[in-house]
Amino acid sequence: MTDSILIVGGGITGLHAALECAGAGAHAIVVERGPVVGGRLAAPMTNATAIGNRAEGIEIPLFAALAGNDKIEILTNSTLEKISGGPGNFTVSIRERARFVTDACTRCKLCHTACPVVRPNEFDAGLTFRKAIYTPMAETLPAPYVIDIDSCLNTPPNYLPCNRCVEVCEDDAIFFDLPLQTAHERHVGAVILAPGFRIEDSNAYKDLGFGLHPDILTSAELQRLLESPGPTGGYASKPSNEEYPESVLLVLDELSPFGLYIVASQARQLLEQDVETVAVLVLSQPGSGPEFEEAQQLAEATGISVGWGTMFKVDANADGVLEVSYEDFSAHRFVKASYDMVVICTDVEPPAGIDELARAADVGLANTGYLAVTQSNGVGIATTQKGIFVAGCASGAKNIKDSIAEAHAAASAALAQLDPRVLGGDAAEAPATGTAKTIAPEVAADLQGQIEKLLHALLERPGG
Repeated sequence: MTDSILIVGGGITGLHAALECAGAGAHAIVVERGPVVGGRLAAPMTNATAIGNRAEGIEIPLFAALAGNDKIEILTNSTLEKISGGPGNFTVSIRERARFVTDACTRCKLCHTACPVVRPNEFDAGLTFRKAIYTPMAETLPAPYVIDIDSCLNTPPNYLPCNRCVEVCEDDAIFFDLPLQTAHERHVGAVILAPGFRIEDSNAYKDLGFGLHPDILTSAELQRLLESPGPTGGYASKPSNEEYPESVLLVLDELSPFGLYIVASQARQLLEQDVETVAVLVLSQPGSGPEFEEAQQLAEATGISVGWGTMFKVDANADGVLEVSYEDFSAHRFVKASYDMVVICTDVEPPAGIDELARAADVGLANTGYLAVTQSNGVGIATTQKGIFVAGCASGAKNIKDSIAEAHAAASAALAQLDPRVLGGDAAEAPATGTAKTIAPEVAADLQGQIEKLLHALLERPGG
C-alpha cells in the first residue's frame, strides 16, 4: 500500500492539487519541468494579495504554505519518463536534470554579476534579462540559483572555459562535476497530470505590428507588468520610457473564451490603475453567441469601447505615439486613433513536451493537441487510464477559477484510489486550501461498484 500521489506540473493547478492531497493525509510528489514551481503565477504566489481578482475569490497556494508542508515533495528540472502498474499501485520513473547549485546557495548575487552570458528572462515574459546562472525572481521555490546549462559556457563536455561563477561563490555551492541527470523511482496510488499551457510565439503577430515599437506588447508581457512583485512593481508603465500610459488598446486577433477572459481581466486592471482610456478591438465581424454577448457585457459593465474591424495597422509617430488604423465593421468606415500602448492578445497552445508526457503516461491526445479527457457532469478529469487524471489547461485553455476547480476534482478522484488506512489522521479534516472535498462522479460510481462487490462477497461467505 502507498500513501503517495504523483502530480506532474508545478503551476497553480498542480500545486493546488498537491495541497488538497497533503491536507487529506497523502504524500504529494510534484514533478515540475522548469527550475522553480509556480509557472506563470510564480510571482503572485509570494504575496496573498498580488493575484487581485483574477482568481475570482479563490485562494491560490503560496510558497510559504508549500515550503512548510512535509507532506509535499517537489522535484524541479524533472520530467516523467514512464508509468507502469495500475490504480493504487503505480511505479513511476522520473528524470531530474542537475541544477549545478546546491542548497548551500544564499542568493548573494555574486555569481550573477560575474556571469558573462545574458539571456531574456522567460519568467518576466522576456521583458528583463537574466544570466546563465540565475534566479527567475526575487523569491522562488526552491530558493537556490540554477544554471541553464544549455546557455552556459561550461556546456558539457567542454567544462570550465569560464568558471567565473565558481571563483566568486563564497558559499561553495556551485559544482559542475555533478551528474547531468538523476533517476528517481516512486510508488504512487494515483497520478494527476497538470502541465499547464504554452504562450503562442509572439512572432506570429508581426503582421499586427509586434516588434516595431517597445510599447506594442503581447498580453503575456502586459500581464507580467501588472503583477507584483514584477519588473515595474505591478504598474503598466510603457517599456519605451517607463512613463504611465493614458490610453491603451487591447487587440483580439479572434474571439475565443480564453482570449476574452484575458482581455476582460486586463481591461479591469488597467481601469483600476486609472488609465484614462481603455479600448478593445476584435479583428472579426460582430456576431452572436456567448463570446459576443460577453464582449458586449464587458463594454456595458466597464464603459470601455469594444470595436470590431479588420485591416489593422499600427505605426509610431515622431513623438512615440502609436497611430492605429483599421476598417470599422460597425461604423462602416476607416478609423484612425492614437494610443500610448497597444496590446495584442496572444493565444495559448498545448505545453511543451505534452507528446512525451502522453506517451509516458500512456494516455490519449485530443485532436487539439491537448490531453484527451472524458466528460462527466461537466467535469473532464478522467483519462483513458484508470487512476490517471488531468487538471487545468492540460486539457484545454481555462481561466484560473476553472483550473483550480479541476485541481480540486482531480485531487478528490486521486485520493479515492488510495486505501484510507494509509492516510494520516487529518484525512477527515478539510483540505489545506479550505474547500470542501468531493469525489468526481465517475470515480464515485466506480467506488460504489467496488463496495457493492465487497459486500456481496462478505454475505456469500459461510456464516455471513
